[in-house]
Amino acid sequence: MSAPALAKPTPVETLPLEEKIRRRAYELYLQRGNQAGSDIGDWLQAEAETLRAEEDARIDEASEESFPSSDPPAY
Repeated sequence: MSAPALAKPTPVETLPLEEKIRRRAYELYLQRGNQAGSDIGDWLQAEAETLRAEEDARIDEASEESFPSSDPPAY
């Protein structure tokens, strides 16, 4: 009997926003040594970081569309 196939992890870019925040908040919790008591702070920090990253990605995407690699902006 063969072993069951392991599910491939979902790329972070394709996760819903709330799941991205949840994962980052958990990373922050782990970085603090698994100490309880800062769950709201971890969530708020993770939310701010995630929303900032999402906005930066949208800006980068819009910039790429405005300035194709074959036509760099003139300064």
